[in-house]
Amino acid sequence: MSAPDHFLPLADETVVEHVVVDADASRAYGAIGAAEVSSDRLVGLWSGLEDAWSKRAGRQPSPKTLDGLLAADVGPVELAAEPGIRRVIGIAGRYHPFERRVAHLRPDEFDGFQEPGSLKAAVAFTLTPQADGRTLLGCEVRVRATDDDTRSALGMTWFAAGLGVRLAARRLLEAIRIEAER
Repeated sequence: MSAPDHFLPLADETVVEHVVVDADASRAYGAIGAAEVSSDRLVGLWSGLEDAWSKRAGRQPSPKTLDGLLAADVGPVELAAEPGIRRVIGIAGRYHPFERRVAHLRPDEFDGFQEPGSLKAAVAFTLTPQADGRTLLGCEVRVRATDDDTRSALGMTWFAAGLGVRLAARRLLEAIRIEAER
């Protein structure tokens, strides 16, 4: 069972993307937490980071990295961390056109979060060392609705939302690749 399967075994929707990083798995793993993630408006939109930062007492902490977001306790939570192998982040909240908010959960609350009208996402980064010293960095995003009405709405909008999630995953992987190759 893969990392996101463990956290969202019955995902309603899934996106998987990969990029080859010209760095070893240890360096690529460090770049996952160090890459700037919230300056990209699309990545911020899909991850809920934009809202989380704007609600942070009106100030913009810098740098806006995944590690910074996890330390600031603004919504995303680390579900698994195996240096050089994988890192899994969870986020939950309401993603409605008229209301977006990120749920503030502890890692042990993620599996049990079932607030109606909400979505949960597990974002798993996997690192596979290559024979030439490079690393295949994967990003799997699994999304699960907490109720049937939200699941139906997700299914009807996934043709557009899924494209946005896929593009956001690609842009996130590119930011991590750039950070790892510095």
